[in-house]
Amino acid sequence: MFADIKLTIKQTSVYSLGNISTKLVGFILLPLYTAHLSTEDYGILAILQAIMQILIGVFGLNLPTAMMRWYAPEKDPEKQKSIVFTSFISTVGIAIILSVLLLPLNEQFSIRLFETRDFSSYFTFLFLAVSVGIVNNVPLSLIRLKEQSGFYIIVTTLKFTLIVLLNIYFVAIQKIGVEGIIISELIGHLFVIIITAPILLKNSIFKIDSSALIGMIKYGAPLVFSLVFTFILTLGDRFIIKYFYGDSSVGIYSLGHRIASVINMLILQSFQLGFIPIAYKKLNDPNAKRYFSKILTYYTLILVFSALVVSLFSQELIRLLATNSEYWISFVVVPIIAFAFVLKGIQYTFALSFHYTKKTGYSAFVFVLGAVINIALNIALVQKYGFLGAAVSLLISIFIMLILSYIL
Repeated sequence: MFADIKLTIKQTSVYSLGNISTKLVGFILLPLYTAHLSTEDYGILAILQAIMQILIGVFGLNLPTAMMRWYAPEKDPEKQKSIVFTSFISTVGIAIILSVLLLPLNEQFSIRLFETRDFSSYFTFLFLAVSVGIVNNVPLSLIRLKEQSGFYIIVTTLKFTLIVLLNIYFVAIQKIGVEGIIISELIGHLFVIIITAPILLKNSIFKIDSSALIGMIKYGAPLVFSLVFTFILTLGDRFIIKYFYGDSSVGIYSLGHRIASVINMLILQSFQLGFIPIAYKKLNDPNAKRYFSKILTYYTLILVFSALVVSLFSQELIRLLATNSEYWISFVVVPIIAFAFVLKGIQYTFALSFHYTKKTGYSAFVFVLGAVINIALNIALVQKYGFLGAAVSLLISIFIMLILSYIL
């Protein structure tokens, strides 16, 4: 038991380092963004990044996650390699189709969202970044499956360094602002595919496993709904704030959300990266119940402590990172969102049971209901209390999802 917990902590800690390097881009570059981007520009960036995450989540069909679920219990090495190749070639096909469909619509997206054609080029680079981002999730998931955490850190750290340097070049030197940030994301995704090509080739054979693909799509399809409504739950508030108060309020709220999401970045996402491959292998272990109970206990303790620390020092941190005083009021949402992430972390451990039993429809149901409640609360509370209402809406929605996941 202790050895299993020790392995989980080790894997989570290692992936935390890699995850930090990826997510720190937004934090390290906050002084650069707040110095060179107005609150309106930062709000536009938040909207574009939300769209990027939604598109990658939807059109990726959750094939990387399904690949891990099919790969982990498989004992035949050749079968494992065909599952990897099937997942990769499927995402490449999806990326090509997506680019062909969306690139001609860049101008329409710009007009619909920002009522001007001026941001058409933003969407061109955004759609390309989405297509490449869908593909690079497969080799990253493969690295996790092989438990090559050291290589994962190297890849993510190099990507992080490249994106930081490109951001500085495009934003501070070339002065192309939001467009330069999106271009940096595109180049970062391309870099990951190039550097992970050797491990992908080593663990693949050129054989499409149609039966595995059908099973993975059936497994992943309900999770697409979960992802979509997760994004609506966590990102939809930006669009509602934009509707009632404009891009400036979106920018201020997004900064507070980013500070609070340090918990999501350091704890939740890192835990998911390191824990899922181990959890799948613990399915038939006789000590599984005790193991998962211990993990949840320690995990919750770390989440709560982290939320307290972030909440206590949020105002000072925002003043340090944001040179523009218009951003400083964003600290008021940090404690609320930080606690929402604590509940989200606990809810995630309950929802894992849906994955173990391949009943991912339950997961979809929970997230759909949570997102609908969140949108309704946002419309009611944002109108009256501004972006503070968005933070409260998120907290209430995730609490309801936690209770429902536990019951199911």
